[in-house]
Amino acid sequence: MPKQPVSVTLDADNLLWLRARTVSRKRRSLSDALDEILTAARAGAHGVEASRSVVGTIDIAADDPGLLRADAYIREEMEASLARPLAVHETRVSYKAPRKIGRSKAATSTKRNRG
Repeated sequence: MPKQPVSVTLDADNLLWLRARTVSRKRRSLSDALDEILTAARAGAHGVEASRSVVGTIDIAADDPGLLRADAYIREEMEASLARPLAVHETRVSYKAPRKIGRSKAATSTKRNRG
């Protein structure tokens, strides 16, 4: 059966979970992962993996469990990043005059007067 394009709006947590599932199941795309889930649900398969939490996917510093210094840390990192010099190199392009469109060189040469 041919596939049909649709637009789906997901909660951010569900999108994160779907992306993780896509990678873990070695699917080509989010669409493939979502299609697999829906096919299994329609078939009533019990093989559909239960939702898992994202708890434990982020390390929180032991000395700042309330993230009280997180804003200051991120701000310092951004300022340090922006303070580094940025080297931009562009390739030099030589200018070539545009070709004239229209008459050829032979057509524009002076005609000899007969007579």
